[in-house]
Amino acid sequence: MNLRTPSLRQSLLCAAAVGLTACGGEGASLRFSVNESAAQAAHVLVQGAEATATPAPTFHSSDGIVFTLTEARIHLKDIRLDLPQGTKCAEVSGLLAGATCKGSESSGTVVVPGPIVVDLMTGATTPDLSGLRLPAGNYKRIDFRLDEAKAAEVASGEPLVGYSLLVKASFTQDNASNTLDLKLKFSEDARFESTNGVAVDADTALLALLQPQAWLEGLPVATCLSKGDLQLASNVLRIDDQAKGDCGDAENRVKTNIKNSGQLRTAKD
Repeated sequence: MNLRTPSLRQSLLCAAAVGLTACGGEGASLRFSVNESAAQAAHVLVQGAEATATPAPTFHSSDGIVFTLTEARIHLKDIRLDLPQGTKCAEVSGLLAGATCKGSESSGTVVVPGPIVVDLMTGATTPDLSGLRLPAGNYKRIDFRLDEAKAAEVASGEPLVGYSLLVKASFTQDNASNTLDLKLKFSEDARFESTNGVAVDADTALLALLQPQAWLEGLPVATCLSKGDLQLASNVLRIDDQAKGDCGDAENRVKTNIKNSGQLRTAKD
């Protein structure tokens, strides 16, 4: 993933089963996820089959605090996916109302204007994109815009209002159970890409994967808590511009880590 602008090109898409999973029909599905195995499990559940619960993704601070992801939501606009060379727009099916495929006889780009809210833990999208089917072939990139959710554009009660990304995770510190509450605001173009491309067919899915294992790299949360550079209020840790000392740039560091944690992969459908 490379930056298309000084902001991101690897940004966040993804989540513990951000599924634009397909519900039947020809072609491959498109998913966003923070966990490969969770994305697969979510697809099985969508089809109504029994499946063993997939453990939630875990990640850790640079000094060893382990976090277990409990919630992850993202707000996207202007999703663009270039079709494989030689593939026609007529081969795409299940486009959401308002979405288009633009191109010529030998190329095309699927455009979903959004806004789209993705629950990265369950795979649900609002509006529902689960019917989208992609032609088999080699996909090299997906572009989208991370944007602040506005109350007028999303469902009533949507917790993402005012933010582009919302993450919650549980952790234990000093024998107490706590919650990480992370809310970040982006208004930037993002790209996930693969140099050699990712080959998909009717039995696979194109997976935009965001890896939470990288999110707190370089951030010594335990040390900052002990020094008072980060604060726990009512057992809730918020990483924001109020952090000090070794965690003084915590918010920007986490944003950078998240932007660099994305990959384009194939998942079994």
